[in-house]
Amino acid sequence: MSLAFRFAARSEVGKVRAKNDDSAYAGHYLAVVADGMGGHVGGDVASATTVLDLTPLDHAGYEGSAGVYLADEIQTANIIMNELVSLNPLLSGMGTTCTALLIDGDTIELAHIGDSRAYRLRDGVFEQITTDHTFVQRLLQEGRITAEEAANHPHKNVIMRVLGDVDASPELELQTLDARIGEKWILSSDGLDNRVEVDEIEAVMRSTADLKQMVDVLTNMTLERGAPDNVTLVALQVIDEDSLSETVTAPQTIIPVRKYDESGEQVGLHPVPDAQAETSAEVDCEAVDAAPEGHHRIPWRRRLPQETKLRNALRHGKWRGESFSDGVLNVMTQTAGVDERPTDADESSASVLRTELQQRPHILVGSAANATETGQFPTVTEHTMQRRATLAETGGLHSQEKTAELPEEFRALLDDESYEDPRPRWAVRIFATLLTLAVLGASIWSALNWVSHQYYVGVQNNKVAVYNGVPQSVGPIHLYELVEETDVEVNNLPSYSQTLLRDTITAKDRDDAQRIVDDLRKEAAPEPGRVTTVPATPPASSSASASAPASETPSDRASEGGQ
Repeated sequence: MSLAFRFAARSEVGKVRAKNDDSAYAGHYLAVVADGMGGHVGGDVASATTVLDLTPLDHAGYEGSAGVYLADEIQTANIIMNELVSLNPLLSGMGTTCTALLIDGDTIELAHIGDSRAYRLRDGVFEQITTDHTFVQRLLQEGRITAEEAANHPHKNVIMRVLGDVDASPELELQTLDARIGEKWILSSDGLDNRVEVDEIEAVMRSTADLKQMVDVLTNMTLERGAPDNVTLVALQVIDEDSLSETVTAPQTIIPVRKYDESGEQVGLHPVPDAQAETSAEVDCEAVDAAPEGHHRIPWRRRLPQETKLRNALRHGKWRGESFSDGVLNVMTQTAGVDERPTDADESSASVLRTELQQRPHILVGSAANATETGQFPTVTEHTMQRRATLAETGGLHSQEKTAELPEEFRALLDDESYEDPRPRWAVRIFATLLTLAVLGASIWSALNWVSHQYYVGVQNNKVAVYNGVPQSVGPIHLYELVEETDVEVNNLPSYSQTLLRDTITAKDRDDAQRIVDDLRKEAAPEPGRVTTVPATPPASSSASASAPASETPSDRASEGGQ
């Protein structure tokens, strides 16, 4: 049995913040909430980048591999954010949380990082599925503070794990959960739980089956209580996939993305629809020469690093060509003011991305919706010229036009002889090798120096012996040497001393080892053949003892014994 989601979503800027740094997406198979942070415009850019890059996953047919795809796309979103920071230093330090659910048949794959939350109500049982990756939550788990202290802790908003340029390999919390028809979910940014108690969230989820009413009630409760932060919610209910139409559930592994020639002219789609697969080569070639007047053109498009696409191809077994992630990168560079937006709104990257998103039912809210609907963030527009001037001074604004993304290039990347990494890494590799050898040599020297100052007492030829080193061997190499073989026979020692000797007795130094030998020499038994004389005491007369009168004095008994 395959499952799907019913969904509703809403995002509000709140009563204090000037802009909305949250983003969310809800579809029949995918739901994502991201809470951005950092920089003047960094938060909205980070959350929108993450949510938009995950949207192509909103389809069925993973056959058990959804968790791999979900984790990989989150990593790709992290790479896009790092690319944006390298293009615009003013975005440095931006980051975002991410809590995502992806249906895979009759299971749900969950990926989580940060302090956004996922709540589930199933069979009457309500629970928080995710764990906050915050400093206060760690203190709470370690038992160093109570739940009451955590609620009012001055550092409760310090997040330990996020996506962004702060970590090239973010540590995700991944879970595979069994799903049941009828169960309900709430995904939310921390703007909700900072003003609405968990038991209140539970009560609202129990009170209604109307998902839109659910998000509206919780959002309004937050706004009525001051809403100092952005608040974003996605409400979901698991349903049978058969209740959806065939047009929605038809497998679509990748959203088709336009392909362009070197001049920026659209020449086709990738991947090519099945009906056109046999004639795709002819169609693409003819399109270059016979493109209609007014055909979609752009001066150039940015691409993600080749290593990223190679990793995706090796992971998924397919070449993604000009990927959806490239489109996200172009939207965000234009939205964040790195690149000029075309004067014609229909030619903007946001327009292209919006067209791709319209191919499946969904709700997109927050800064991700602003990026695709308007092609800009309000706070970005006011400072675009200032950022572009800064980038021009730092040399950060350059066209990254690359050759056409073709399968031949993929094969070239796999061929070590035909692909050369443009970045000079030989010096770094030599330095790393020398550093490794130096550390290894220092470690070996330190270990040998320590061994040379160790002593112990053991057995050699059935005699007590003193050794320098430790009683260990590394292959054919012994880590000890005989210092002295004494004249103390092991067999002449008590049994417990013999046992200690065979297990070796550790000494502090050479003098301590000699002291141990002296003590063992004293314990040694007499040598065989030695005669020891012991004075004999004659036995007392039993008859005299028995007949001695009770009044006999000690002096009388002494005199009798002398006779």
